[in-house]
Amino acid sequence: MVQRIERLYAISDRLRRAAPGIVPARQLAEELGVTRRTIERDLAALRNAGVPLYGQPGRGGGSASLARSKPAIAVFDDAEIVALVIAASLATGAPFANAGHTAIGKLLDLLDEPRRVAVESLRDRFRVAVTDERAVNPRIRSVLEDSVRLQTVVRLAFVDRDGVLTKRSVEPVGFYSREGHWSLVAWCHLRHGGRLFRLDRVTRATATRQPCEHHDFAEVLGWVPNPGARP
Repeated sequence: MVQRIERLYAISDRLRRAAPGIVPARQLAEELGVTRRTIERDLAALRNAGVPLYGQPGRGGGSASLARSKPAIAVFDDAEIVALVIAASLATGAPFANAGHTAIGKLLDLLDEPRRVAVESLRDRFRVAVTDERAVNPRIRSVLEDSVRLQTVVRLAFVDRDGVLTKRSVEPVGFYSREGHWSLVAWCHLRHGGRLFRLDRVTRATATRQPCEHHDFAEVLGWVPNPGARP
């Protein structure tokens, strides 16, 4: 059973996500493993705290939130926040690393002054030596991140391990890291199979609006243990 403060956040977030729909107290009670009476007390506490909720009486009634546009704030303790900060530091150079650093900044901005001081104090007890990696063009990385997220075909100019420049149209599946190097996992139209394209060897990436077919990540990566497979 979750603690009350966590339950209050969970109720508020659940109603916000469901808005403008109505969520019955019985359903909230089942989801959170408490009694309906407990949920009703929690709803009253949220209203008294100024959370914009309204109720609909009668059969099929329940509660709803008026705050759909307001982002939910998750509850983290200081150690969890520092763990996220360290994870973001270790991810420098990885796909979506910039988004991670931005998210950490937003999270820290949400803290009140005493908590921020406590988090920064704990954070100062860590030092992260980031592995020196060949730089990846930020624009190329951004195009590849978007293509994976949106599942659209991307056209690559790529230098293979023999130093030969080749051009491919690929269907991005995800990313793979090995020995300090990040690669794009993709279904290659030229090779009709899964391939890895090291990000630091991609010289150009052009986005398209062509949707990808569905490819299972594990199946596309299945060739990786074979050192003889060509990119």
